[in-house]
Amino acid sequence: MAQTYLLTTPDGEEVHVESSQAGEMITTASGKTVEVPTLSELKKLPLVEKEQAPVRREWSVGQSIMFVVGLLLLLGCSVSSAFLYQITPLESLDKAREVPIELIEGDVEQWSMKDTLDFWAFATSSQALGDMRGNASRDRYVLDVYESRQTFLILSVAGVVLGLVLMGSAFAFSGKSRS
Repeated sequence: MAQTYLLTTPDGEEVHVESSQAGEMITTASGKTVEVPTLSELKKLPLVEKEQAPVRREWSVGQSIMFVVGLLLLLGCSVSSAFLYQITPLESLDKAREVPIELIEGDVEQWSMKDTLDFWAFATSSQALGDMRGNASRDRYVLDVYESRQTFLILSVAGVVLGLVLMGSAFAFSGKSRS
């Protein structure tokens, strides 16, 4: 590999000359023709250090996989979070649990004799227990659906955060360096 030397012309102009040009005539940037000294004289001139090219980082396979997994997790969980939030707002579960105490306990003390007898007739009928269980199971089912949707919504938001962390760490870890 040819070395580069710094040749100063009689006019004071500095020219970079390679050892392979020894003894030849060259034209400087100002347009003047200068004879390059012989190889033995060139070796007495100062060497020109080559400029260091900036080190470029390349993505490793692990970084690429981490970035793609993070991106897919981010996109999938973002869509899931948006969908789950639209069909089940966070307040839904709290509203579903807000049952007026009157519905549970009833205002038995203010019932008339007829209301008490009607309730007793209903409670002792053959299908009353099934009706009460049916209504309770439907309400319990609604609560379970709200709870599961809220759980999946929280997991989706956690997935979005995890996707962002994976994508960020793909950039943070150093890959292969190439000069």
